[in-house]
Amino acid sequence: MKHYALIFQATRTLTPEEQKQRAVDIAAWVKKVTDMGITLDPRNFGDTLAAFAMEDSKVVSRNGSSGPKPATIVFFDSPSSEEAVEIARIHPGLHYGATVEVKEWTSPRALVAAEAR
Repeated sequence: MKHYALIFQATRTLTPEEQKQRAVDIAAWVKKVTDMGITLDPRNFGDTLAAFAMEDSKVVSRNGSSGPKPATIVFFDSPSSEEAVEIARIHPGLHYGATVEVKEWTSPRALVAAEAR
């Protein structure tokens, strides 16, 4: 099994009706994915507290960026990248203006432990 993450970015504000229906649609997606034997570990992001970048060897604040911001990340394990991609492709958030990105991830701890050997 490999580790994957779905990264969601909202691109528009939903109406109250859309928010209600999205919750229903996501619950159905969760059931479908769970029935596939996949355990989901979602995390919602709060407001950005601070954003920094390096400019001319100086740390500068990037607060107030107007670009899309990650709203949610969902961690899960899957036996194949094809299945991970399909899980992302069928997510109902796409019908509500969200972008969905799927990435494989590894733990930095595992990399450090492997280097120590």
